Amino acid sequence: MSEYDEVVASFNLERLDDNRFRSRSPQFGWRRIYGGLLLSHGLKAAQMTIDDPQRNPHSLHGYFLRPGSIDEPIELQVERLLDGRSIANRRVTIIQGGKPVFCLQASFRKPGPGLVHHPVIPDANPPEGLPDETQIAGLYASVLPAGAQSYLAREKVFELRPVDHELFVHPDLDHPESGLTWARLRTTQQPSGELSWILLAYLSDMTVLNGSLHPHGRNFFDAEITMASLDHSLWMHNPPDFSDWLLMSHEAMGNEAGMGLGRVNIFNRTGALTASVVQQGYIKASNG
Repeated sequence: MSEYDEVVASFNLERLDDNRFRSRSPQFGWRRIYGGLLLSHGLKAAQMTIDDPQRNPHSLHGYFLRPGSIDEPIELQVERLLDGRSIANRRVTIIQGGKPVFCLQASFRKPGPGLVHHPVIPDANPPEGLPDETQIAGLYASVLPAGAQSYLAREKVFELRPVDHELFVHPDLDHPESGLTWARLRTTQQPSGELSWILLAYLSDMTVLNGSLHPHGRNFFDAEITMASLDHSLWMHNPPDFSDWLLMSHEAMGNEAGMGLGRVNIFNRTGALTASVVQQGYIKASNG
């Protein structure tokens, strides 16, 4: 079974009662649960309490409280905060071993007409001519730690192709502010509806904080860097088109007092803005 199939299978939550669910994390060699999996499972639990199928998620905000263990079951408790005429709001607490590890609040609404404005998609070389992560691991085998090479070579749910792989591995202080990465699902299936939003939440946790290291000439492969996500916000604007590549535009918003703040805009290849992400996390360099 591919990693994509395992992750999608994990979205089939077991319903314990009207507002409680149970799930498990796939095991990919990490001891901690990937943050995007907690986001996606939390969103799925919230969706399972929304009666109107026309209501799509438009925003979610989460806090990572404790490391999640891949060896323990995941319990999800949903609070139905609001069921209004156009908006529904849910709070989800994810629990392991009797303690909360993650909490999320999500809002749902029916799509409707209105004013339209969004950033223009950045210019970027097309993904077809760019090296994939396995090729990047080979190109930089002499400088990447073994763990980084193994991570890049693994066939993950999303294939990532940095537009500039040299800056991806060796951030340049002269180009500190942003980075561009193409992302594509590793499947021939075409997810739609609820699954599209859940997979978008899963993707939204990838590489967000890495951009906050670029102004310092560092990246998340650096053995002297310790990072941990603390809070995460995701706004969903247009349905993601998973039949093609998505472009992720990273921006370093600032680092202060051992904390980093990163932002990512996610575009469909046609130029439509599908999501905006802001994440804050703990960042510490062992060498100061």
